[in-house]
Amino acid sequence: MVNAQNSCNAEAAQKSLRPVPYAQGFHFFMPDGHYTGETALSLCSFLRDMGSIDIQSIKFHFDRGDFQKWLRTTVGDEELARIIDKLDKKIPEESIQEKLADIVQKRISELKLSR
Repeated sequence: MVNAQNSCNAEAAQKSLRPVPYAQGFHFFMPDGHYTGETALSLCSFLRDMGSIDIQSIKFHFDRGDFQKWLRTTVGDEELARIIDKLDKKIPEESIQEKLADIVQKRISELKLSR
């Protein structure tokens, strides 16, 4: 039974780490509605983009729950979405980017170990 569980975990990890088609990527927008020009197609590119996207875009999406929705419905990573859901919405603006990047980096490391 343990092997079946490990196999399921490995499949879930593989699914969470795979790239998605461009149309299903996470398209970063500014609060005024204009597209930043960045689209994350995987958890790894999401992490990379997190370091370069304008903080206003990150705060906009964080406040609306957009990251969690994308992680749940497109990436298929309920656990990561749940962890981000638990973050305090009142977190200082300058800390959001770093905190999210840290959480995503840890999750990617966990998923890579599960494969």
